Amino acid sequence: MAKPTNISDLEAGFVSGKYDALNGDFQYLPAIQNGAQIQAAGGIHQGCIQVLVPRNSKIKSVKDLKGKTIATPGQGSTPQFVASIALQHAGIDPKNGVTWKTYDYDLLAKAAQKGQVDAIGNVDPYAYQAIKEDHFRVIVDNNNHSGNSGMAKMGMKKDGSCCYLYLADKLTKQSPKKAKAIIKSYQEAAEWINMHPQQTASILLKKKYVSASKFVNRKNVANLVASYHFGLKKAKGKTDVAYYADQLKQAGFLKSDTNVKQLVNKAYYDG
Repeated sequence: MAKPTNISDLEAGFVSGKYDALNGDFQYLPAIQNGAQIQAAGGIHQGCIQVLVPRNSKIKSVKDLKGKTIATPGQGSTPQFVASIALQHAGIDPKNGVTWKTYDYDLLAKAAQKGQVDAIGNVDPYAYQAIKEDHFRVIVDNNNHSGNSGMAKMGMKKDGSCCYLYLADKLTKQSPKKAKAIIKSYQEAAEWINMHPQQTASILLKKKYVSASKFVNRKNVANLVASYHFGLKKAKGKTDVAYYADQLKQAGFLKSDTNVKQLVNKAYYDG
């Protein structure tokens, strides 16, 4: 199982056979278009990314972000993608209509509170903590399980997968039985997680898969796990990849002449 966050290191690991599988999000679609030898094989869970503003901010909607400064964990990060999709739907050019800054995950909320940026895009548990402890307001939430019409208008697909199982091309081509076994194990695990968020939280903390803190405790982790609606469904995952590939094309993160259907056929493993 791959864990590196650097995409170039990740690609090298997949090509060499060091890694077989990865939990990731649609951040990897541009990398696949550029030759990364991995394929999505199913959506694992729904959204874990929000665009937030401090509670006293005058910003009330995505339209108010025009000309503002937005901080994310990095250029080309999924929080930047989510924010950019929403900006594009609001008629704001994600490239030139806002200013982007980069801060570490745990410093994003502080930067907004200090007035260094106007809004932030972050992942859980950092986003969840900013909401619960610092009373940040949600402008965009890519977890649209409820089918919120406002979020849908910002490009956030109802029940859309946020994170996916990715497999190495080398694995799917040379060891299809192993690839199918990995997919089956993920399907079973996702079903169990969805039914047992409390037990899942205990395992995550006990095994130190997440770092415990005063805020990152069993209760809050369980709440987050429950909100993600885990469940790996291959057909739905492909539909979601196609949807977000189209959104990323419109937002300028895929080539302007991208044939989305061809990209999805390349990026998704149907085995």
